[in-house]
Amino acid sequence: MVGITQNRSVQDEKLIEAVFQTHWSPESRAQRDASIYGATATNLIIDARPTVNAVANSAKGAGTENMDHYKDSKKVYLGIDHIHTMRESLAKVVEALREAETLLASINSTPDPATPLSVLDRSALRRSGWLRHIVAVLEGTALIVKNVHINSSHVLIHCSDGWDRTSQLSAMSQICLDPFYRTIRGFQILVEKDWVSFGHKFLDRCGHLSSEKFFTSTTTTAEPGSGAEAAQAFFTSVQNRFASQGHIKETSPIFHQFLEAVRQLQRQYPDRFEYNERFLRQLYYHLYSCQFGTFLFNSERERRVGDGSGPPPIETTVSVWDYFNSPQEMALNTNQDYDPSLDDPKGRDMGVLIPNPKDVRFWNELYGRTDEEMNGKVPLPRGPEVVGPIEDARHISFLLEKYITGVGKGVE
Repeated sequence: MVGITQNRSVQDEKLIEAVFQTHWSPESRAQRDASIYGATATNLIIDARPTVNAVANSAKGAGTENMDHYKDSKKVYLGIDHIHTMRESLAKVVEALREAETLLASINSTPDPATPLSVLDRSALRRSGWLRHIVAVLEGTALIVKNVHINSSHVLIHCSDGWDRTSQLSAMSQICLDPFYRTIRGFQILVEKDWVSFGHKFLDRCGHLSSEKFFTSTTTTAEPGSGAEAAQAFFTSVQNRFASQGHIKETSPIFHQFLEAVRQLQRQYPDRFEYNERFLRQLYYHLYSCQFGTFLFNSERERRVGDGSGPPPIETTVSVWDYFNSPQEMALNTNQDYDPSLDDPKGRDMGVLIPNPKDVRFWNELYGRTDEEMNGKVPLPRGPEVVGPIEDARHISFLLEKYITGVGKGVE
C-alpha cells in the first residue's frame, strides 16, 4: 500500500514491467524506436476511481501508483464513482418509478389503451445520474479496448479493492475484444471467472439477508423434522449472524450496472450477441431471487468451504447455469438475429466491438416500462435539404404537411 509515505514494492514493479514487455518479440524489441505498427505501444494503468478519491485514500494508507516507478506506461483515472454513489443513484431511479405508480393509481379515470398515459418524470430519471454512471463505464471500456486492439498494448485495471469497478471494466472489455464472451457459454464462463471466482461480494452488494423482518416465520407450529422447522433454524442462524445492520451500507448495484452496460452493447450491436435481452433480464432476476447458490456468497472460500458446520454450499446449492442451460431456457434466450460470421478475424472490425458512450438509454424492459416512457421519443432522422426554386420548395412543403397530417390520422 502506497500511503502518505509513498511506500513501494519493487517486486510488484518488476512484475508489471515484465508483463508490459511480453508483447515485444526479440526482433521488435531491438527495433522499438522504428516507425512500425506496435512500436509506439502505450501501456496503461487504469485507475477506475475519480482522482480526488484516489488521492484521499492515501491518508488511509492506500493511495495510487507513483508512475516514476513504472517504465513505459501511463496512468489514467476514469472517474467512476464508488458503491455508495451508485446505490443512491439507482434509489433515485426507483423513487421516480414509484412516484409514477402512485400518481397513476390515484387517477380515477381509466386512460385509453390506444393513448397510454405517461406520468413518469423523465427529468427525475435524468437527475438520478444513473445513465451518467453507465456512460463512465462504457467510456472506460472503450479506452481499454482501443489500447489493446489498436495500440497493441497492455492495460492494468484496478480500483480501491478490485472486486467492483475492476470486474465491470475487465468483463466489459473482454466482451468487446473476444467474440467468445458474446456467446451464451462464453458469458457464463466470464461471470464465473471475473465475478464469482475473483471475489465480487454478491452477498453484501445484493443485500441478501439484509433485514431481519424478512426472516420472521409466520408458522406457529412445525412438525419435527419438517421443512418449516429446517427453514426456521436456518433463519435463526442468519439472524444471529446479521444482528447488526451496518452491513447494509455495503449494498450497491454493481453487477446490475454491469448487466445494464452489456445491454447497451446489445442495442448498439444487435446481431453480435448469441444471448438476447431476455437472457440478461432473467439473470438479473436470479441475482436477487436466491434460488441458486451462484450469487449468494462473498468469496470462493465461502462458496467452497463454508463455515465448517456442514457440507460446503457448493455441494448443497444448485448453479444458476444449470437452469439457463436447460433446452427450454436456451431456446428462449437465444438471439435470433445473431450472426457469428460478422466476428470473422479477417472482417472489417476483426470481431472487436467498440462501445459508443453517446448512445445510452434506460433499459426500459428491466423496469417494466415502454421505451418512450423512460427515454422519450427517438427523433426521426432529418432528410436532405432541398435546394431549388421557390415554387418547388413550396410544393415540397405542401407534400410534407399533407404527409404529416396523414400520419397523425393513422395513414401509412
